[in-house]
Amino acid sequence: MSARAGQKPLFSVLDVEKAYEVGRAPPARRFARGAPRLLHALDGVRLDVAEGDAVALVGESGSGKSTLVRLMLGLEAATEGRLLYRGTDLASLGVEARKTFSREVAYIYQDARGSMNPRMRIGDVLAEPMRLHGLCAEADVPARVGALLERVGLSATMRDRFPSELSGGQVRRVAVARALASEPKIVFADESVAGLDVSVQAQLLNLLRSLRREMGLTLVFITHDLGVASYLCDRIAVMYLGRVVEEGPTGDVLTRPRHPYSRALMDAFPSFGRPLGAPLRGEIPSPIDLPRGCRFASRCPQARDACRETEPVLVADGPGRRVACAFPLSS
Repeated sequence: MSARAGQKPLFSVLDVEKAYEVGRAPPARRFARGAPRLLHALDGVRLDVAEGDAVALVGESGSGKSTLVRLMLGLEAATEGRLLYRGTDLASLGVEARKTFSREVAYIYQDARGSMNPRMRIGDVLAEPMRLHGLCAEADVPARVGALLERVGLSATMRDRFPSELSGGQVRRVAVARALASEPKIVFADESVAGLDVSVQAQLLNLLRSLRREMGLTLVFITHDLGVASYLCDRIAVMYLGRVVEEGPTGDVLTRPRHPYSRALMDAFPSFGRPLGAPLRGEIPSPIDLPRGCRFASRCPQARDACRETEPVLVADGPGRRVACAFPLSS
């Protein structure tokens, strides 16, 4: 995903791989130690996020979305490749640069309630980032906490409650407020509206959209919901088994998908006025034993012999778009 013209990417993911050891293969000889077995969670991911972008990462469970975000947050190290923030490799950040990074990069957890200390009042939950980064004098903390709560549509009196006293929608708003408390430049959100009533989802989506516009935030949003992606994000990256298989402007990808997997996701998405498409056949290959050639070939209704021999790479496919398919769909 290329940065905007003349603009240096805020985040760059350069051929990133992440593999986890999950045991060892049976040894070839008795008493010998078998080679380690690796689960390839990410495999050669390239992605740029420009300042002000809103990017959706979509794909089935196990596609590598959450792993990619953990690496971009600096919570885990890549096995191979580089992750750059403002042009600097995360692996080489010094102490002061790491503090700046932790303030400028925020995360909204999927399990908002579980991410909060149940013994802390909401006011203390929101004040913690302010005190940690020294963003204001102690005397100003209560006023800033109240302003944050009101900004996300909650009463300032909510500061005296505990997380267990809040509804699902309220605790998600508090999670958004906590992410904003450090005055970040970029916010990562993992399925932040999943599991809520439709009306509450709409309220939170409108809140995130308005906050992004008012504060100039950059947003990376993990979602299974293509409707959420189309409403909230300008760009979309479709992931399958650890790789980005298609990316580009959200409207273009969702209305004219070029990869068969993107088309399958669209067909499976409920929409008024049309029946659901036929589900994908076949099993998702194991990330421990990836197949030769295109890893989607075993489920692709349009796969050819060449697809089972050569693994496609992500290449340019029109203005602002890239696709990893030997035989892209026609528009």
